[in-house]
Amino acid sequence: MDQSEVSKLTRYIEENLRSSSSAGITFVDTRNFRSRIQSKQNHVVFGRRGAGKTSLVQAARDCSNYLDVYINLEDYKDITFPNIVIRILLELFDALDEKISSLFPFYKFSLRAYRVRRSIKRICPHLKQYLHEPDIETQNVSTKDAYHDAFSAGIAAQPINARVGAGHSKTREIKRILPKDKLDFLRIELTSYKKLILDISSLFSNKPIYLILDDFYFVSKDTQPELIDYFHRLTKGTSLFIKVATIKHRSKLYRRIWDRITGVELGHDILEVDMDYTLNDFDNLQMFMRQLLDKAIDGSHSQVDVEDVFSGDGFSQLCLASGGVPRDFLSLFVILGNSILTNDQRIGKADVTEAAIRNANTKMESMKKDSDDEVGILEDYLLKIKRFVFTDKRTNCFLVAKDELEAHSQLKQAIRELVDLRSLHLIDDNTSRAPSDGRRYEAYVLDLGLYDTSRPRNFNQIDPTQRDERSRKDTLRASPVLSMQGIEGQKIDGSYRRTPTPAEQLPLGLSFE
Repeated sequence: MDQSEVSKLTRYIEENLRSSSSAGITFVDTRNFRSRIQSKQNHVVFGRRGAGKTSLVQAARDCSNYLDVYINLEDYKDITFPNIVIRILLELFDALDEKISSLFPFYKFSLRAYRVRRSIKRICPHLKQYLHEPDIETQNVSTKDAYHDAFSAGIAAQPINARVGAGHSKTREIKRILPKDKLDFLRIELTSYKKLILDISSLFSNKPIYLILDDFYFVSKDTQPELIDYFHRLTKGTSLFIKVATIKHRSKLYRRIWDRITGVELGHDILEVDMDYTLNDFDNLQMFMRQLLDKAIDGSHSQVDVEDVFSGDGFSQLCLASGGVPRDFLSLFVILGNSILTNDQRIGKADVTEAAIRNANTKMESMKKDSDDEVGILEDYLLKIKRFVFTDKRTNCFLVAKDELEAHSQLKQAIRELVDLRSLHLIDDNTSRAPSDGRRYEAYVLDLGLYDTSRPRNFNQIDPTQRDERSRKDTLRASPVLSMQGIEGQKIDGSYRRTPTPAEQLPLGLSFE
């Protein structure tokens, strides 16, 4: 194996690992997502960190059939609501103003374009003024009323006319206290913004306008429904469509309190695009990752043969270690390429596990960044799940009964979020237990980075491809069952009971949304 060719490949992947307007490995569209995202509909793109959400929306921007405005909400994560609405509106109108300026430069004067740009220049300063004012305040307003009382008397005689007049003026000052609400202002001006969007679209032969809101999950979960609700209202009756990219269980798009509904409802107001590959369909996952690696080899113009890179179950283990996340797959490949391939060795199963363990700290930092103030709770759950599954049961797989998840919403939400944060991976969303007890289960595996060593002793690693002679997943179905009792430190089978220490006790009264 030529080490210089391997170095060329790993360097190319490192330079293009994160998608941007100027870099990024070519988006591998095996499920026709690009054409879906380009359609005239509101879309929300779900995917874990590194799943390729930004690559998809960047790929979708390469089209002349519509106008697009891209906004990364990570830049606005510390801005409160409704100021974040004003920021997005300003960026939207500024970007559209630039597009109008490009289409109609000064030597191609258009009266319609001039009037539209004048409307933008009238609206934006008003928005900026509100941006720096309090969200809600009261104002003292004074008005003055003036009136004049007059009377007159006259004498009429020839040839002399005489008239005497007198008057009295009064001024009355009226003081009032009026509330001033920034959000009310934005709602009142909504019709003006709609008209402006329609006028802008008409300048471009009625092309639709796509507002791309990337990394939506960085916005506070408390205000996410209000934020998407406002821009969904802006789309109604206009040529504007929103394209939101986010992590599924870190997002709250819909809220209902009594009869008041805020946000958007999946399947009705906005359509879902789910980019996540799960270990449930491991064969397709391996095919996708192979295509992704082939694209990187082609892009780097390196002479590397994938068949010469891996030995034994090395490639399968790398797919398992990625959990179906393209960026994790490529990141681990770079680590392995720099440490294994450049030493003229091939990548084996234990090598992949060792690289995943070394990369675990990076993944934990991402979890802390993405989970915000819930990180402590999620870390507690992850610690207890690992102790039960890896330390006590000596395996990487566990089952959770579906009715158990429905009965304990906090456990359900914690597992869902740990999957989104790439610490747990779904391997089967609907299976039974062996021996069968009539209940239905979900099966999960620990991320390889949670292993203590690359070659754990007395350990049974469950792989997604394991089948018996009748293609049954009996080894998976025989995995230990996790319950709320088990998460508190008790053995599932009742063989022993241990009281958790105060540091290990979970704040079970706290609920996730």
